[in-house]
Amino acid sequence: MFDFHFGTRDEIIKNDEEFVLFTKRMLPRWINGIPDSECLALYRILKVNNLKKTALIETGCGASSIALVFHAILNDCKVVSWDTNPSKGSFLKSVINEAICKPLNANINDYWEFIAFDSTNNHLGIAVLSEMKIKPTLGFFDSLHTLDHLIAEINAYSDSASDIFYVVLDDANYTNKEENFSYINMLRTKLKLPSIEQPISNVCKPYHEEIQQFLSEKFKKVERIENDFEKLMTDDIYFDYFQSDWKQMIKKGMAKKTKDRFVSFKIEK
Repeated sequence: MFDFHFGTRDEIIKNDEEFVLFTKRMLPRWINGIPDSECLALYRILKVNNLKKTALIETGCGASSIALVFHAILNDCKVVSWDTNPSKGSFLKSVINEAICKPLNANINDYWEFIAFDSTNNHLGIAVLSEMKIKPTLGFFDSLHTLDHLIAEINAYSDSASDIFYVVLDDANYTNKEENFSYINMLRTKLKLPSIEQPISNVCKPYHEEIQQFLSEKFKKVERIENDFEKLMTDDIYFDYFQSDWKQMIKKGMAKKTKDRFVSFKIEK
């Protein structure tokens, strides 16, 4: 179903960014939540920082999994992903197997581990990396979208991470502290229920500010690094293709076309 022919292995490697988007655009909307520009910016972070023979993690699966696993196959890395929806893992496995592993003659189980559980759980979450003897170098965070949950994820990740590691945030402009009222109100709308006003106590600074402060208090060097998201976002057809849906997400406070949506940090312990 997803084994559309892009080209030979050599052609895929030569046109790697085009191939990432080619594969991403096969995904249905429910599992294709980040813009093409963000997916490609994430892939470029992996390439530019020469992340090879290492581990990468993500919380919240989807199009980002395409970029991460494809990079892992080409660079002998291992990706560990968490998502509470097991159907997403099964669906992505079929896409990656047919669209990426088949032409590259790769075994997905050598490069990707999907864990259908809460990423902050002490027994099956990010904390198990130490038991698995895995020291990740990059973490991409796109799960519950509350500050409290995000800090718990990054805290667990940083405990197992290598001495130099990267933190990459989706929706880094969000300001939900304990609950994601944007998402709550979207679902309430579907149930024909009135929206709930977010209490002031639930509003924090944008995640990229909160996380930079959190990391700076814990580690000796934290640097916000440039990425290509803002540049790529300008001509991203994703926003036009999903325009109707995007308008509703903006209306509910779930989306905003801003450079601070996608933010990356480099940390030294």
